[in-house]
Amino acid sequence: MDLQSMEIFLTIARHGSLNRAATALFLAQSTVTHRLKQLERQVGTSLFIRTSTGVSLTAEGRRLLPVAASIVEQLRSFSSQRDERQALTIVAGKAFIAYELPRLLGEYRKQHPYFTCYVRSTLYEESISSLLTGTADIAFLGHEVYHPHIHQEFLPSDRIMLVTSPDHPWTAAFPGFRKWGSEPVIAFGNHTAPYRQRVDHFLAQRGVFPNVIMELDSFSAVIKMVEQRLGVTMLPERTVREEVLTGRLAALDIAQGEFTRPTLIAYLHGKKEDEAFMPFVHWMKQYY
Repeated sequence: MDLQSMEIFLTIARHGSLNRAATALFLAQSTVTHRLKQLERQVGTSLFIRTSTGVSLTAEGRRLLPVAASIVEQLRSFSSQRDERQALTIVAGKAFIAYELPRLLGEYRKQHPYFTCYVRSTLYEESISSLLTGTADIAFLGHEVYHPHIHQEFLPSDRIMLVTSPDHPWTAAFPGFRKWGSEPVIAFGNHTAPYRQRVDHFLAQRGVFPNVIMELDSFSAVIKMVEQRLGVTMLPERTVREEVLTGRLAALDIAQGEFTRPTLIAYLHGKKEDEAFMPFVHWMKQYY
């Protein structure tokens, strides 16, 4: 006896009519009649008798009524608790939440209308801590993580580009790292942030120790400063896609595709056994 059959039985009993029950359930009357007959075959007895105004419960139908009500209540409670368990807690950096996560979650919700989640903006260290303490199910990271309890999966990397205003002299021809000189640089994050360290290391290997005039904790803020011609910067390609397409910024691949920022999905190893969780991971890997 499934949940829908029990609900149909209860609705018929409440309305005293197959037709009114079908209307209340937004079903065809033939469907209601068919499901009722299936249920009667399962319990081995008639549950309703026809009257001049509709139907009424048989003695066996009256005996089944409280049983069916209890079954429906318990199944609904179970389904509700299951859905709550499937609500994922997601942590990610501000940039990923601003530039990537809305599109991904929006597309996922279209295909999975009952999907729910809680999203929190975190720094890298806080993301790792959230996974380890169980306050997050999954983290989207911009830097590798090496921990025995955490599993990581790489998504396609994002090229890190030199970003300038469209009329900057370098947009016509980058003169090379030796010509970098004292060019003012708008940096994302402080020197301890993983992304900032990645950029600083890349430049230092090429003999550039940038003249950092601003350290900002938002890609959007960095972009606005460069748009105002206050300096140049190094940003992931995805974060400036719109500005480059509209001509507000120029992006140069000064590393010929060799300098990238990884994007990773991270979660505890135990999550691999979670049948409700892993389809979300597989979908994200496919549609990123």
